[in-house]
Amino acid sequence: MKLKKLLLISALSILLFSCKDDDSNFVQVKSIETEIYNSIKSYRDSKDLTGPFVHQYLMVEEAQLYSNKMSTGLVPIGPQGLDEHWERLDELYTFYNRSGLVMKTDSNDPNQITDGLIQNTQADSILLSDVTQCGVGVESDPDGNNYITILLAKADS
Repeated sequence: MKLKKLLLISALSILLFSCKDDDSNFVQVKSIETEIYNSIKSYRDSKDLTGPFVHQYLMVEEAQLYSNKMSTGLVPIGPQGLDEHWERLDELYTFYNRSGLVMKTDSNDPNQITDGLIQNTQADSILLSDVTQCGVGVESDPDGNNYITILLAKADS
């Protein structure tokens, strides 16, 4: 009996000490981010832009970071600070036709958010541009406002 306990303790010790922490980044995509992406994709499909268009997790992470900066007041609402995030993305992959959209809204309805973007002629043309990758990031402030960043780009397939 003592031998079984000793073997069990030894086995557990080896197992615990052999496990390593995973230091890799993990991007958690929020459901509202996926829903906004799906709404944008549906809109593009309705305009016969049915080619590849994916929700790219690398771009989601950078969009989330920028939305967080806007929601905490570190940057004003606008795309003027996106270059830093594109530089980080370019270290990982080559993107073309890069563009970004940002907005502040009290809406939680993904279709209403997309409709708001479509009403802006400039944003509408960006949503319908020659891109294959999309990253949507949403962060909220204590007042319930959503700060949304949408990164769009084309990447080699």
